[in-house]
Amino acid sequence: MQNETMTRVNSILNKLQRMATLAFENAVRLHEDAVLLFEEDRIPSSLHTSALSIEELGKYYLIEEFLFQSIGGVEYTEKELQEWLQMSFSHVAKQRWFARRAYHTFVSQTLVGILQSGELEAIKQKATYVGFPRKKKGIDFDKRVRTPFRTSRKRSMDFITAVNDYLIVMSLATRKGVYIGDFAVPEIDDWLAKQSFEQHLRELWPHMRPSTKRHIAEIERLEDDPER
Repeated sequence: MQNETMTRVNSILNKLQRMATLAFENAVRLHEDAVLLFEEDRIPSSLHTSALSIEELGKYYLIEEFLFQSIGGVEYTEKELQEWLQMSFSHVAKQRWFARRAYHTFVSQTLVGILQSGELEAIKQKATYVGFPRKKKGIDFDKRVRTPFRTSRKRSMDFITAVNDYLIVMSLATRKGVYIGDFAVPEIDDWLAKQSFEQHLRELWPHMRPSTKRHIAEIERLEDDPER
């Protein structure tokens, strides 16, 4: 019975590793779509899609942490797997997982605060739906009707830039050996280490925060990791 249980848990863990890889790939796809939408002046949809890319990255890191603990010898039951994965259905939880990884000096701390506080959910709603704002448990008819057409172009740019900056730094830092992945999802570590991935992101979105440029300049002085 115990062997059957362990076999089932191991099967689930294998699926989770595949899920993590797909989540990261999907996050990059969503990020690329957010850029395309922005270039077509579809600002509300661009912001919303960028938020989704953040959540998929958060999902990836949530699962990666779990797999890392498992590789380190922590044994989980199927019930614990269920409880852990429940977080992947929470938008705010996924946003906070990304915020944990993006808490660096080169990432906008204002944006990190938005992710940590759960404010991104309200921003997503405003960028997606028309309607009155809520007032406690009711509707505030004294306020003007909200519409996605008022979505800030700058805010959309800020979200896209944050994701792009983060991915570029992670790619460069992985190749230079500054960032050592958990090795729980080797496919993603290998992808991040490719110079072509970093170059693709630079060409995709030319905007970059000054703090990111300074951070990148420091990393670029280092030699490439020979094992990459």
